[in-house]
Amino acid sequence: MATISLTRIKSGLYSIRWKILVAYLLIIGVAFSVVGVSLLQLVGEYLFTQRVRDDQRVADSLAEQMREPMAAMDVDAMYLSALEICADGLSRVLVLDRYGVVQVDTLSILNGTRLQSAEAADVLAGAESSYGFYNGDDSAWLSALSYASLMTGVFASPILADPETGLGAVIYISQVQEIYESLHDIQLRILTWLIVVAALVILMSVFLIRTITRPVGELREGIAKMSAGDFSARVNVRGRNEFAELAAAFNSMSERLALLDKTRNQFVSNASHELKTPLSTMKILIETILYQDPLDPGMTKEFLNDVNKEIDRLSRIVSDLLTLVNIDSGGMRLNTADLDLNDLLLEQIKRLAPLARENGIELDCSGREAVEVNGDAVKLQQVIYNVIDNAIKYTPRGGEVHASISRAGKKAIVRVADTGIGIPADDLPHIFDRFYRVDKARSRATGGTGLGLSIVKQIVLLHGGTITASSEEGKGTTFTIELPLAAK
Repeated sequence: MATISLTRIKSGLYSIRWKILVAYLLIIGVAFSVVGVSLLQLVGEYLFTQRVRDDQRVADSLAEQMREPMAAMDVDAMYLSALEICADGLSRVLVLDRYGVVQVDTLSILNGTRLQSAEAADVLAGAESSYGFYNGDDSAWLSALSYASLMTGVFASPILADPETGLGAVIYISQVQEIYESLHDIQLRILTWLIVVAALVILMSVFLIRTITRPVGELREGIAKMSAGDFSARVNVRGRNEFAELAAAFNSMSERLALLDKTRNQFVSNASHELKTPLSTMKILIETILYQDPLDPGMTKEFLNDVNKEIDRLSRIVSDLLTLVNIDSGGMRLNTADLDLNDLLLEQIKRLAPLARENGIELDCSGREAVEVNGDAVKLQQVIYNVIDNAIKYTPRGGEVHASISRAGKKAIVRVADTGIGIPADDLPHIFDRFYRVDKARSRATGGTGLGLSIVKQIVLLHGGTITASSEEGKGTTFTIELPLAAK
């Protein structure tokens, strides 16, 4: 039988633990990444949408204020209105005429120059509004701001004399760096939580994996011991989960294998002993004939007759052993047919009646109602014969053996009761064990092999039935055979 190395088992468990741990971390990492990216996107969209709405409203309001001053080309009035908006020092206003030339710059840098801005071009071309976000270093006209290296929003709104006549445009420039800083802060928080959760997942995973793999490891160690021939290996059953059920099933299997191994060893030992006894007897008898010369012819014939009896006994043992092997290997096939148990019982009573009379035992039966079962007639005859024969052998002269057949629901009941010596309570559970004898000396005197009741039980089981025995020492024994009735 191949054996499993405990070192390989532990190595395999470590591999499983790492795989589970990595799988958990990957799942958490992917989940957090998806949630983090989605959250950043949602928050970013909200913040930028809100900022665009607020700053565009400022640009629209300023464009409305610039309508009359622009129509009158009152640069001073436009400049003062723009300065009020930029009082915080964090924003800038440009006022452009219809040709894109800067008329007012709150920083007084771009006055008189034509502004090259996509947002300005859009509103001068007729758009209701336009905006964009830039890094101050990316545009020369934004670089003069004190926060030029920060993120900047550019919001443009047209100055209209009427819905169809444009006078120019207002460019409102504001700092939007705080939005990026807020998003960066959220990103750092998500990363921090990811690290914290990952650490917690590692700790919980280690605990969970140990909880999961510990019973698996114990089970695999038990299997390794069992594969090495140690059927005493057992696994601790903890809790009431699938692992506990698996451990209980393993322990049950171990117990059955241990019992099977013990039974096998006992069977081999008993079989060897039973075969050795007649062989030893024959050897002694034959050696007596060979080496004691001269030997009386009558004595020689008696010895040879004893040898013949031992050969018959040996033949019965071998035959019974072959029958059991045939049953155990599944080689025994039943030639089933519907048959009447009463006929089988009466036939066996007739066969055994001479033996009963010879031993001074009254043998009778009751039940004349037809009771049909589906079974193998030859095998069932063997069952009834062996049980009645066994009852006759262990009933003293003057005793009785009574057989009966009855119905109970969907079962046929065969009972064989005797008034014999009975079976001690300690021996009763073992009478169907192979080679088991209650009184070994008396059993050998009757010619039994110790396998008859084992064969009877196996045949009954093959027919889907059961056989039990009840006994009281000194008062007799009753064997009860239950078989399924034939389907109608």
